[in-house]
Amino acid sequence: MRHCLPIVAALATLVAAGCGGRLREGGAPADAAWPGRLQRLPAWGWGAPGLAINVPEGYEKGLRAEEDYLVHLFRRSPDAAPPHAATMGVYVGHHPRDIKTKAITQPGRIAGRDVTWYGGTWQDEKGRTVYHAETYVDGFFKVPTVWRLSIRRLVVHVFIWGTDKAQVESLMESAKSLRLDRGK
Repeated sequence: MRHCLPIVAALATLVAAGCGGRLREGGAPADAAWPGRLQRLPAWGWGAPGLAINVPEGYEKGLRAEEDYLVHLFRRSPDAAPPHAATMGVYVGHHPRDIKTKAITQPGRIAGRDVTWYGGTWQDEKGRTVYHAETYVDGFFKVPTVWRLSIRRLVVHVFIWGTDKAQVESLMESAKSLRLDRGK
């Protein structure tokens, strides 16, 4: 597998396209194709499959579950780094929030699908630069036609922010590994 370098320019350039690796049904990367720790994410419900993603070591998983959506959160353990260093959220539902900023755009790929990363920077209340990147993954659940229409219309929204540019880059790279969890 060739070496992949995340790029962040001015957010310092958002995710560059393509790492190599074996692909599984639906174009999703195989587990062995990604570095980091495999995390299995609970399903949205109504027969939708769960998700899987590989994240860097030292990130803790959290979940916010509401009636009509899930938000999976990954943040650094306070023992490993300040909590504001970098956080990634993966929203699954029908009504994601609007993209926060579109100052920078960059093409990328998640789950074998083309995406456009949007991002920018701003200063937080303590004067620190916050790096931000987010994207929608269109058609994430559209593979099998036997799934309910409500499942096929689910939106996956990946958002990443933090004050440590390298950790934001690392989470953007991890987002490429997001895929349906078929329990394999």
